[in-house]
Formats: sequence, structure tokens, C-alpha cells
Amino acid sequence: MRTLAVHLTLCFFFWTQTLALAAPHDEGVAAGTAANPVVSSMVNQASATTVVPGYTDTPIERAYAGQPNLAAQAHARLINCALTPTDPVCQAQQGAMASANTARPTLSAFDPGVAAAKEIARNPSLALGSLASYYSGCTTTDVTTPASTQPRLCNRYTGIGNFTCARSLTVAVDRTPTCTPGEWFAHAGAGAAGFEAQCLPDRPDTAQHFRVTQSGNPVAFFDADLSTPRLFPQPVADLGHAASAGWLGVPVQDRVWIADTTCNATTCTVTALIAPDHDPTCPVTAGGDAGLPACTQVEPFKKTYAPCPASQQSGGKIQSLASSCPDCNAVSQTLDDALCYTPAASATPHVGLDVTGTFGATLYWQQAGARTVTGWKINPAFPRAIPKMTLSYTKPATQFAETERWDEQCPALATGSRCTPAGAEVCIDGPATKKIDGKDVTRACWQYQRSFTCAGGAPLDECAPLAAAGCTPAASTCTRKNAVTGACEVFQDTYQCPVPVQTATTASNCPGNVFCLGASCFNTSTTNDADFARTMSYMEAAREAGVYLDTDRMQVFKGEANQCRDRLLKNCCYADAKGAGMTNQSMFGAGSKLVYDVLMNADNREFLYQGFNALVSGAGFSGSFSTYGVTVAVNGTALPAGSVTLYAGENMAVAFDPWSLAVAVVIYVVISMMSCSEEEGKLAMKEGARLCHAVGSWCSSCIKVLGKCVSCTEHTTAKCCFNSVLSRLVNEQGRLQVGKGWGGAQTPDCSGFTIAQLQSLDFAAMDLTEFYASIVPSLPNVGTIQSSNAARMSSCYYGQGRCQ
Repeated sequence: MRTLAVHLTLCFFFWTQTLALAAPHDEGVAAGTAANPVVSSMVNQASATTVVPGYTDTPIERAYAGQPNLAAQAHARLINCALTPTDPVCQAQQGAMASANTARPTLSAFDPGVAAAKEIARNPSLALGSLASYYSGCTTTDVTTPASTQPRLCNRYTGIGNFTCARSLTVAVDRTPTCTPGEWFAHAGAGAAGFEAQCLPDRPDTAQHFRVTQSGNPVAFFDADLSTPRLFPQPVADLGHAASAGWLGVPVQDRVWIADTTCNATTCTVTALIAPDHDPTCPVTAGGDAGLPACTQVEPFKKTYAPCPASQQSGGKIQSLASSCPDCNAVSQTLDDALCYTPAASATPHVGLDVTGTFGATLYWQQAGARTVTGWKINPAFPRAIPKMTLSYTKPATQFAETERWDEQCPALATGSRCTPAGAEVCIDGPATKKIDGKDVTRACWQYQRSFTCAGGAPLDECAPLAAAGCTPAASTCTRKNAVTGACEVFQDTYQCPVPVQTATTASNCPGNVFCLGASCFNTSTTNDADFARTMSYMEAAREAGVYLDTDRMQVFKGEANQCRDRLLKNCCYADAKGAGMTNQSMFGAGSKLVYDVLMNADNREFLYQGFNALVSGAGFSGSFSTYGVTVAVNGTALPAGSVTLYAGENMAVAFDPWSLAVAVVIYVVISMMSCSEEEGKLAMKEGARLCHAVGSWCSSCIKVLGKCVSCTEHTTAKCCFNSVLSRLVNEQGRLQVGKGWGGAQTPDCSGFTIAQLQSLDFAAMDLTEFYASIVPSLPNVGTIQSSNAARMSSCYYGQGRCQ
């Protein structure tokens, strides 16, 4: 009976102890679960002042945050403190300086206490014994390591050392443009026509950017080289057919011409004109062929020339007597005004009379040479008015303002300090010129160095504890010498130290979602973050808006108009799923997998230029390749002929050949389009990539009876297509917010958002679920990461003391 009582007592004792040990763990879990909603509600409070005692938005430390030159400010305050010794702040600062200048015994990394702690960190079983009981649910193994030796390093100091500190100069450069970048800031006009220059600061004279407007609407954009004077107008842009047709109804092409281009250090001047290459004029009827007008090509501009030498006459002053045909009357005209002529003693093909009378009745002339061109003028015989607009403007530039700041890294030396200056400060960086934010900044000295000699008391020997522990010296090297005497001030010694037998506990086959410490286990599974895809969508929207900004019209998220036909026997308005594989990443091997620049039309290359330029200008791009018309040349390799340079750096250049890209894509399009057009085949791939929004359809061909359509044989559908799914979604939902429509079926409006419209869009109100689906498949597998971390957990936290 007594034995039974003892056994019952022991059982109740251990059962009660187990309950007592488990109770705190359960109470802690319950308390944490109950506190979680309370803490979460506090985090979501609009202001922390109601939660954090003593919280303020303007702490006094805020004035010092981020300042690298606090040492200089502290030194200046110490000097001022001599006038206010009773100030509490000064007393605190002086007390801190006195404490810092008081010599104290240093604690070496090889102090016995530190060394023992390191040993326990390396092998916890030295102090805790076997850790098998802490691996609940795991398979554990105790591994014994035999005794060995390992090298240890320690330093020996002589007690007096030379130390250096620096005083460094930092120059901040503030950039301020002289005009608002992207704004059309300089204007000239003639009637309804306008000529404007765009503000692009620091753009070279060879690539100034202009536009021509008609009644306020842009009709042409172009770059112009103003570095070289133009003595005669040169065409730079086409405006389309003129309003009036030419001879026999053939339309003439209006162009933008520029002349009188000059640029100096601050100002540029250019004259723009709007005129066709020529205008056919038919004033009379020839006698040879009745009904055919005698037409001439009248050019819009004429050159002006320098006078001919005294013994010569210009062709414009010699009236020609030659006839254009045997049966025609003589036509009143002059010899070539671009040439100088001299009288000829015998008959020549050049027959005419000097209208000035300077050379009398001379009939025959011979060419003496070309006249020097001095300028130009509008041809007074040109039958149309030519708008002439002269623009003189101050070149857009960036103004720089320099701000100096000296960062004092040397300590302030109080009276009786352990350190004394070893000499005057020496400039170790300068004079030199450095490029800061794109500007060359020159200073006589960027950094001064000052030397100090500091006494540290008795020589410090970190190696003594190792020698006392039975370690054997193996080698010694000098790591620092006195610059004046050459004596060694710091020695680094190597010791071979014995390592006793060690026992480590390893664990395997641990639960994937449970972490246990003894009998207390915690569930480590987490809930997926529902906000991640939405946040990534906003970041991608910001990236695309920056990369694909149309600087001419200052628009983002713009698309392009496409159309397809649905005929009786063939419907070309279909979707080809293979288009989803033509992302920038799959076509070029790098770039965004969310953008489809390659599917944009051939006459809309800006998407591809801007998208690939963003790729090669970013970090992490290396190597060389040539695919789909894109060539990356490294270290001076020649670029293909006919290619357009997208990027040029010191060691790399990237060129794009649109024809090679077009051939690569068209090969696929031709295979799939059957009886559809090439553009319809590409549109099908865009539909397969979910890039298009249907605007409307109309009957484009029908069977007519008595001039009236009785049966439609072909429907055409207009669509606006974009280079990414996100761009389409932003347009579909953003247009509703700003009241922007899609236009009509035959005139779709695929333009983008202006900067003001973009700033007014409420992205939080948009449903981007369709775009989330394109992000989620590329996210890392959370389960795989958790399983990997669970497998590493035992190595990271127990036994081995490091993560494998």
C-alpha cells in the first residue's frame, strides 16, 4: 500500500508539473490571438498620437536626421559652450566629451568571456548538452566531432598610435531648367499656320525639336539641325496634298521648309515656310498642238547671287532669243541666272541681248563660271501665297546652382585629451574636376587629411588570453607602422588553439508548417497577401507611363487604330492565341513579359524604340546578340547597315533594323492569315494577347439594287489596340472617369491621356483583376519557399549554428 501511494503521488506530481508548464504557453497563444485585432486596429489609426504616449510629428532630433557633418556642428557648439557653461545642453555635451577622452581598458575579442560566448554560439550543445528534446516531430542525431586544432588571429598594440581623419567637401548641384520641359514655349505664326519650338533642355543644336500647326492643331513634328547655316530652304517634313490640285488635276505635295538657321551659345534662329516643291502654271496655249497648254514648273524659292566680275554679265540680264520649237514663237526669257557670261567672238548656242546695254549689241555669249550663292528669296512668280515664320528663341538649358558642405570627420580635442595633432592638415584629393549630376565641378581641394598621435596607456596584448589557454604561436606580421619612425605599432599574430571533443545535434524530417520548442509548437503557415498583385499593377502602370510617354503630344497609354473584315466565306475578325507569346521578353530574351511592342504596326515604331531603349538603359543588361532585327554590339563591333541606333554607350551600342523585324513577324502572319490581310493577321495575334478594345462595326460592302444596299456582304470592325493588357484596362476604365469617348466606328479615337487627365485618374477605383491574372503565374511559389525554409530551420537555429 505504501509503494502504491508513492507511485500515485509521483504520477500526480509529474502530471501537475506538465500542466503547469503547458499552461503559460497556451495562455500566451490565447493572449496573442486576442490582442491581434486590437493591435491591427491601432496600426490602421489615422494618427499615432492617440496610441503612442508622447508622440509628436516634430521631434527635436528631426533637425539632425540625415546630416553627415554633425561632427562639425558639435565642435562649433562646444566652442559656443565656453560662453554658457551652465547651459544644460552644454553640460551634457561637455560631459560626453570628457567621458570619451577618458582612457579605459579595452575589451578584446579574445577576452575569456567573449571567447566562451563565441564557443557556445558555434556549438550550443557545449552548454546545453543534447538538444534532441527540442526537436519535437523531427528525427534527431547526435554527431561527435573529435578533438582538433584551429587557427586564431589576435593583435598586439604598442600603446601609441598615429591615426588619421578627414575633412571632406561635398558639392550639391541643383538643376533648374530655363523652361518647362516638354512645353512648346516659342511661337511664330503666319495666318492660320504656326511654328513652335519644344522645351528640351540641353538638347544639341543638331537636334532641336519643332512642330507646325494649322489653326492650332499639330500637323507635323520634326528635328532640325541648326548648327550649320542654310543659305537655301530645305524640306524637313511632309504635310500631305495641297488643297488645290496641280496641272491636269494631279495633286501637289505641301512640305515644311526651313532656312536661315543659326545658333550661338544662347540663342537660335530659324525660318519655316510651307510650300510644295513646285506649282505647274499653264498661262498660254501652244500653237503646235491645239488644246495642250504650255505649262512650266514654277519653284517656290529662288537663289540670290553675288554680282559677276566687271568683264562679265549675269545670265539673268541677258534676254535669250532662242525658240523652244521650230514652229513656235520666240519665248521671252533670259539665260541661266546662276552663271556669268562673257561676249563671244563667234557663234555659240547662247544667244541673247544685254538688257542693261553694258556690252552693246553683243549676240553670242560663252559661260564664264557659276555665281556665288548669297541667299534666297520667295519667287515672285509663284502663284500661291507662302507662309513665312521666323522663330528666334533662347535655347532651353539647365541652370546649375552649387552648394558646398564640408563634412568634418575629425574629433574635437579638449584640453588634456589623449590625442594631439601630428601636423598641419594635408590635401589628399585635389585640385580636381568631378562630374556631379551631369555638371563638371572644379575645386582646389576636395578632401583634407589630418594626423593625430594618441596615447592609449599600457600596451594592449590580445594574444595573452590565447597563450594562457594553451594555444601555440605560429606566425606574426606587422599590419601598421609609424609613418615617421618606421616602428611597428600593430602586430597580428597567428595561434594554433586546441578544440575539444564536441557533440552537435542535427535534425531532419521536421514538419513543414510547424515550429516546436520542446512541447510548445507554433503554426508557421501564413495567409497570401491579397494586395501584392494590385500593388504590382500600380507599379507597372507607373513604369509604362514613364517609358511610353509621347513627348510630342504629352500623352500616355495611347493605342493605335486597327480594323478587320467579316466576309461571307471568311471571318478575319478572330483571335490567335499565339500572339500572347510575342512579349518583349520572349522576342528579345529580356524585358517586360507584360508588354507586346513587337505587335504594333510598322508605321508606329515608337513603342518598340521606347520599350527596347528602356531595356538596354536599365541595370543588369550584358552580352551581345542579334535577333528579330535587334543587334547589340559590344566593344566597337560594327552595326548593320540601315539600322537605327537605339542606345550608344562607352562599350556597347544597340541598333534596330525594322525590316528584319517585319520579315520575322510577317513570316508567321502570312502562314496564318489565309485570305486575310497582313494587318488583320497581326490584329488576330493582338486579340489573342487581349490587347484590343472593339469600338464598333459598319457595313463596308453590300449588294446594291437601283443604288440601294439590299444585302451586306462585308462588315468591318474598328478596334483600338494597345501594347499591354494594363494599358487597355486603364483606357477602358479611365476614359469613363474623365469623360473621354472612343470615337465612331469609322473614326476611332485611340489617343492616350494627357498629363492632367492621368493625374486625375483614380486607379483605386479600377478593376484590374484581368491584369492580376497575368502577374500571379509569375509569382514565386509560397509553398515551395515555406518547405525550403522549414528544411533549413533546424540548421539555422539549432546545433550547427549557421544556415546551410
